[in-house]
Amino acid sequence: MENLSQTLHWNVYQKLAFRFVFIFFILFIVLLDWSVNSILSYIYYEGNLAEFLDIVISWTGKHLFRIPYTIISPYDGQHNDRVYVYLLYFIMAIVGVLGAIIWTVLDRKRTNDQTLYYWLTVIVRYHLAFTLFIFALEKFFKMQFPDLGYYTLTEPLGDMSPMSLAWAFFGYSYGYNVFMGVAESAALLLLFRRTTTFGALLAMASLANVIAVNYNFDVHAKMYPTALFLMAFFLLLKDLNRLMRFFFTEQAVSLPVIQAPVFKKRWMNISKTVLKVLVIGYFIVFPVMVYFGYKKDDEERGKSISKIAGVYDVDTFVANRDTLAIDNPLRWKQVVIGDKMVEAARLSGDSIAFLYVSLNKREMIVSGDQRDLYTKMQEIYNEQGLDIYPKMDSILIARQIESSLNFEFPDSTTLALKGRINNDSVFITAKRKPLDIKNFRLIKRRFHWVTEAAYIR
Repeated sequence: MENLSQTLHWNVYQKLAFRFVFIFFILFIVLLDWSVNSILSYIYYEGNLAEFLDIVISWTGKHLFRIPYTIISPYDGQHNDRVYVYLLYFIMAIVGVLGAIIWTVLDRKRTNDQTLYYWLTVIVRYHLAFTLFIFALEKFFKMQFPDLGYYTLTEPLGDMSPMSLAWAFFGYSYGYNVFMGVAESAALLLLFRRTTTFGALLAMASLANVIAVNYNFDVHAKMYPTALFLMAFFLLLKDLNRLMRFFFTEQAVSLPVIQAPVFKKRWMNISKTVLKVLVIGYFIVFPVMVYFGYKKDDEERGKSISKIAGVYDVDTFVANRDTLAIDNPLRWKQVVIGDKMVEAARLSGDSIAFLYVSLNKREMIVSGDQRDLYTKMQEIYNEQGLDIYPKMDSILIARQIESSLNFEFPDSTTLALKGRINNDSVFITAKRKPLDIKNFRLIKRRFHWVTEAAYIR
């Protein structure tokens, strides 16, 4: 293989900076961003990496930062800004600093890391391209921002969280989802060296929009898109001076392509091309097939639940044979079924209980405060391991963290619920309100070329 770094000389600060970035980015991809890569997800769970990280992060949180409460692991594959994630960023940064220093001391004679720089750009380019492509699929298949349902449409605007407001805004329009998906799909230009700079610019623009939304609407993932933005910026660093001259001067500018290593043997160059085609094909075709499966399952559940979907006003709420008054804060006010964003019971005390409706079992799983729920789930994982996940609901119900209510429909408009909430036996009846999603003003009003009034109500 031909050497890429015969003449270029880096100073010690460039070496330290690059080696820190190299270590940090690799750790970020393997330890934090595993959920967008099926291979890394397998290593994370089957390779016991999750258990190892739990031990390290738990020790760091308790002994170094004196965190007194249970640290919740991101086993759901989301990129929430949990304490766990911030501790992981801290550990990765410390490892990056120490690793860069030790690396530079032990490898003092090396003039540059140009070859390693090339391979890091390959890893970052492919990771960003495939990650943003998955985000694009979320928009194309409308999985991230689902259609507005009964709960969202009947929730007063002033009672929404900032994130719920943002999700309702994006969920309203499929066309805007497609627009966002196309913008994020532009990151696929990063897969080719000749279009890397253009792809990085488009990726940064797309991620800047995500960052603006997440920061200003208090979305639970703020650091994650910021890290991806910095990865895209890293790819632009080599061309930064040229881009400045292009945009702000009248000088002619060319953008040289990153030089790839050339193998002396023809079969090795052919193998490299074949491997690239296979990798790109796998990480594009496989996610598309997965999302077709997600969409099909989602549509089938939607059809099944459509017959019972709606908003139900509670008529009676009996707890331990005692009928609760309308103003009792423990009494349910409404039950909302069939909203992809939130299925819930609204309580008279201006709070909500979250529901998961199982049609096959004719059962509703009821949970309250989500932070407390995830904390208890983490404690169970700590006790019994990740393999306990299929039995999680039954354990939570046994420990009275969740509740199970059986439901039936005595007639087409009446919902009857029976079971236990904590130590109380409950019986609930509710009547379906005559609402149709298609009749909400927000849903009925669509695109107009001509609008005479300044404000359309």
